[in-house]
Amino acid sequence: MMGMDSINEEITVAIGDNVKYLNEEFEGHIQFELEELFMDVNHEYLPDLHTDYKRRKSYRIESTVRAIEQKGAINIFLFRTYSQEGSNQALMGFTPIFKARHSIYRAASPRFDRIFLAYSCLDDKNTLVHEMGHFLGLKHPWELSEGGQRFAGITSPDILNVNHMTYNSMVSDFTDQQLAQMHDFTMDYRLYLVKRVVTDYSVK
Repeated sequence: MMGMDSINEEITVAIGDNVKYLNEEFEGHIQFELEELFMDVNHEYLPDLHTDYKRRKSYRIESTVRAIEQKGAINIFLFRTYSQEGSNQALMGFTPIFKARHSIYRAASPRFDRIFLAYSCLDDKNTLVHEMGHFLGLKHPWELSEGGQRFAGITSPDILNVNHMTYNSMVSDFTDQQLAQMHDFTMDYRLYLVKRVVTDYSVK
């Protein structure tokens, strides 16, 4: 929770609700745990960080989060945002990703184990789900070829309109194919973030 020096109970409750919703939308294919909440007085506006990321300038992001992020975790940073002048739209979140060479994620950790969100997105809860989709390898449907959309299970306008990877206001679903793709992506490229569960089957 960036730019904060005291606990805001509404925000902490909203964060917990977002993680619960995230797990509901991933339907058991991947399970997320909220391990730690922390506050930091450092602050930047989300669009400024996004602009620097798009321009491949990392100083502002690195100087803001590097000292407080943790290896072996998905670090989610919440910032205030603003609307551009003359616009009623505001940036709600972004996720730094490699366009290719996903095998580099482990070596680059935690530099690409980050998701940046606006405090205001906590009310909607779908922004975190959308950005986690990007974190686990999904693209926007319009970035996919026709064959790519079919492979992702996006085979009709009705499916497209409610899909979490669109920008529609009434999104509510991943396809079964997308859930499988994210699980496979996790096992192939993000396994270093997975907590191993050991079950003891020994007979007493």
